[in-house]
Amino acid sequence: MTTLRNRKALWALLAALAVTLSFPTLALCDDEEDSDAPATTLEAVPQIGQEALPASQRDPIPYIDPAALPFAAQHPILFEVFPRPDPAPLDESVPSITLRTPEPIDPPPLDELRIVLDWYLSPQHAALLVAQARGDFARYGLDVTLNVPADPSLPPKLLAAARADLALGRQAQLHMLVDQQLPLVRVASLMPTPLSSLIVAADSDIDTLADLAGKRIGYALDDSLSPLLSSMLDQYHIGLDDLVLDYVNFSPAQALLEGRVDALIAPLRHVLPHHLDEEGLRVRGFSVEAYGIPRHDGLILMANRDTLASQRSEIKRLLNALEDATEWALNHPDDAWELITGHHPTLATAINQRAWPDTLRRLALRPAALDARRYATLQNYLYERGHIDTRHPLERLAVDLHAP
Repeated sequence: MTTLRNRKALWALLAALAVTLSFPTLALCDDEEDSDAPATTLEAVPQIGQEALPASQRDPIPYIDPAALPFAAQHPILFEVFPRPDPAPLDESVPSITLRTPEPIDPPPLDELRIVLDWYLSPQHAALLVAQARGDFARYGLDVTLNVPADPSLPPKLLAAARADLALGRQAQLHMLVDQQLPLVRVASLMPTPLSSLIVAADSDIDTLADLAGKRIGYALDDSLSPLLSSMLDQYHIGLDDLVLDYVNFSPAQALLEGRVDALIAPLRHVLPHHLDEEGLRVRGFSVEAYGIPRHDGLILMANRDTLASQRSEIKRLLNALEDATEWALNHPDDAWELITGHHPTLATAINQRAWPDTLRRLALRPAALDARRYATLQNYLYERGHIDTRHPLERLAVDLHAP
């Protein structure tokens, strides 16, 4: 039966071939009968590339399913003469699905920021410490390094020399350094209240600032002397030359405890009295704002004005992290204390624990927010008393990176 079908298919193909070959002959006969007709001019056919041919005429010619042809129903023999090719067997060595967990995608790299602290690590750095310990910096794509300076006068100098990205300082200090042409600018206020005060022993014979003449005064920061202490003494007609000044570096409490100084001037009113009381020495304080010095930011974050534009995005994200951390610490003071002391065990002292509530009360809820009037007022005060030579535009002193 198979041989008969093959023969029938062969005869069908031969018949189709004969009909095809007869077409030119018939056309030639027609030409001979109409010999008077003008000859037809044949034009050269340009070469056609494979891309110009229909898909069915390109190499290789695709397989056409006979069942899809219009005459398939009339010629079922085609299904046997031209059978559909069998699909290629699957290669079992190549899996069609992945049976293991895909490799994790590496997170984007963190942007680094180097911050120089104003002092050794203490509770007043709560916003930075909580943000670091909670992972707020990392959540905003930052890798923040906190560095303790070898000397409390170094942070602004390192920042001005581009040896750091940010530095902690004080508003009065900022005014003085900008007047000396250092490229510094305030970008955040971490403690927006004055922190400086003159501290004496409770049983001291110093009852008023007029009693300071000839006394030995301990200090750790230049801006504590001028403009702060010198401005406090103006109304008593006492100058710094009338005092014996003793640089105490990072040990102001020890200097007063040992009796090496009669008084201390330092921006540590939220910590130093607790420290001295814990050591058995009761103290009294003279706050700077009680002597006519305008209210100002006690702890600020400064950037290098020359590099601020290139670090704007990183610093704005840092400020967001500080705001998140501060709000959380104020809402969870005990948890915040456990968090920072867990990451920095050296802070877990009775002195710091006593100072913790006072510190939290002074933290800025909106670190980026700028009180322009406060900066203008203090600048005018310093200029009128000769502490600075020039009034500078606000944008040279401080900026609000979150302002529209």
